Amino acid sequence: MPQIDYHQPEFVRHYLSQPDANPEQVIALNWSQETRLSLPLDSTATCGALLQKPDAFVLHSEKRDAKNAADALPARARLLNQVSFDILTLHPLPADIRLYALGILLSFAEKSPGESDETLALLATLPEKMREHLQQGALQAQFAQMPSVPALQRKLISGLAEQEFNWDLLPESQRKQALPLQISLLSLQDANSEALLQQQLTDLWETTASASFDTQPWMLENYLLYRLYHDVFPCHEHDSAQQRYLLLNADYFMLKSLFSLWVMDGSVLSEEEIVALVAMFEQWRHTPAAQDYYRQLLASPAGGALLSAFSLLVR
Repeated sequence: MPQIDYHQPEFVRHYLSQPDANPEQVIALNWSQETRLSLPLDSTATCGALLQKPDAFVLHSEKRDAKNAADALPARARLLNQVSFDILTLHPLPADIRLYALGILLSFAEKSPGESDETLALLATLPEKMREHLQQGALQAQFAQMPSVPALQRKLISGLAEQEFNWDLLPESQRKQALPLQISLLSLQDANSEALLQQQLTDLWETTASASFDTQPWMLENYLLYRLYHDVFPCHEHDSAQQRYLLLNADYFMLKSLFSLWVMDGSVLSEEEIVALVAMFEQWRHTPAAQDYYRQLLASPAGGALLSAFSLLVR
């Protein structure tokens, strides 16, 4: 019987070790070459198991007999997924720079379609080339020179008012009561108010909200790595790699906006509240309404998917 790679990440093990864990929450992502165990992030229990573990992505791997017929994961998809991991784990670079480097890598990859041996060999060299550019400071300088195009940022911030989030997931606090009202009022802003709020949230992220992650910097990285692992980023049945990249950056931006809105009144953003906000966001992300929202976002991105994605990283 043929054997396949069987991967169980530490965050799945950690979740299953909890006394109230539900083993039925564990998802098996199956292909003919491998199985990846994962979790939905739609509860604070599963989300906490991922975000609160600095070693969440230690993979416990073994060979197992292939029990079920499953589709093959194309060689190009497996390789692009791996090189995406290589870029997003480049320390100690800030997450925004790593995401920018990922976009540049995907742009290069798009220019070499197919999965011939020569193409796959070329794609496998991209992380090292990107690492060289980063070590030389070339990509950082390029990123610093990118113009600010805040239109999409403002659209996503205002768009939060249209979404139906499950606020019940948040821990009890005055902020839990006030934040839904604050976000609902975003839909009433004029263009000047949108611009002022976008700038305010950018400043709040840099001065206050991001500091909430200083003692646990792995929390946001774990979320981004989860998106690569669980979704086999950037592979998708319908969307292009650059479209998947745009949606990844959009979700990253919306989460940062939620964190910044939380601290707008001077509130502290605790680890428990970070976990709850991400779980709340993930619950929404898998709703039909969210899928409609994403389709609208992908329908006509100004300047194309790649430049739109970059605009969400630039101050």
